[in-house]
Amino acid sequence: MTKFFLSRKLYELIWFLGFRPSLNNNHTKGWYGEWLASHHLQKKNYKFIAKNWRSSLDSRREIDLIYLDRECLVFVEVRARSAKALNHGYSSITKAKKKTLLRACNDFLRLHRSRYLVYRFDVIEIDLKGLEESLLHHQNVSLFP
Repeated sequence: MTKFFLSRKLYELIWFLGFRPSLNNNHTKGWYGEWLASHHLQKKNYKFIAKNWRSSLDSRREIDLIYLDRECLVFVEVRARSAKALNHGYSSITKAKKKTLLRACNDFLRLHRSRYLVYRFDVIEIDLKGLEESLLHHQNVSLFP
């Protein structure tokens, strides 16, 4: 196991116990956002498939979370933003990012198409404001630029 993996697992344990450390690091902020999004989806009875899935064709093609909503495969992009951010998480996804996400989803589907016939793309934006955070779940978002 890498130091990076152990660090993330330690943070997840701390968050599970109800503590919230400083989120001044972008990695930590992203991890916390993914952790909150994952708990949100589990509360909605989605079934976990993968976290931080990377394509074997290009490691830059990554999907934050993959869940199953009944028979529908759900690819999830998580956008955790601080109170200082100039734009919301949903609108921070550029055309280039959409193109990369579309390619990543297609790579995953090439490997598993026979298993998942119905799929969609969701965005979960998390605004981190002081000690509070708000979560907004956008379902069935178009990735076409």
